Amino acid sequence: MSVQLVGAEVSTFTRTIRMALEYLQIAYSTKHAMPHTRLAVEYNPFGKIPTLLHDNQVINETSAIRLYIDHTFDSRLTPSDFQSLMSVAMWISIASDYVFQDLNLGLCKKRYALEAKGTTEDEIQRALEQPIDHAREVLGNLDGVFEKTSKGFVVGGSLTWADLFLFPIFADLCALPERKLVQEESPKLFAWFEKMEKLGIAQSTFAGTVAAARL
Repeated sequence: MSVQLVGAEVSTFTRTIRMALEYLQIAYSTKHAMPHTRLAVEYNPFGKIPTLLHDNQVINETSAIRLYIDHTFDSRLTPSDFQSLMSVAMWISIASDYVFQDLNLGLCKKRYALEAKGTTEDEIQRALEQPIDHAREVLGNLDGVFEKTSKGFVVGGSLTWADLFLFPIFADLCALPERKLVQEESPKLFAWFEKMEKLGIAQSTFAGTVAAARL
């Protein structure tokens, strides 16, 4: 059975898996499904995306899909030395928790909702004062951790799963006026982001994302 990915281009976690499949040159097709739609629930009772389908296997949750890809196809995105392995696991947790919750849900999606209502930029800035203050703290902390683990990429000097979990969230954030906030509070991560967005796997998965719709 060929690899199929159930998800949506707009989903940051779906983009994480797409970037991995493209980097590892694993042929795949997609089934478009937004979260909590009939098709999403068909493969995941919680309605979350993405889901990976392969060889009669249905694999839910991005972290589990990562392990499946490592075990079944190619483990190049997971370092072999223990210290780097732990750093990748730490960054995946950071990206899935603090970065996604505080920057994507806490800031980006609040801005989208206000813009959809026709709120003026001045009103948006006032409404986002608290989320922006919190994002500033999160971004500063992220840059400090990044400085300890990075030698060009998030962990060490080569691409890992840590980059692929973090990048799609930063891509959406940096398509907003809050891009300047990232530049100011996370200059090292911003330089990493600019390098990442030039990679072929970033460009080939760009269409359909929030960033693509705004830039």
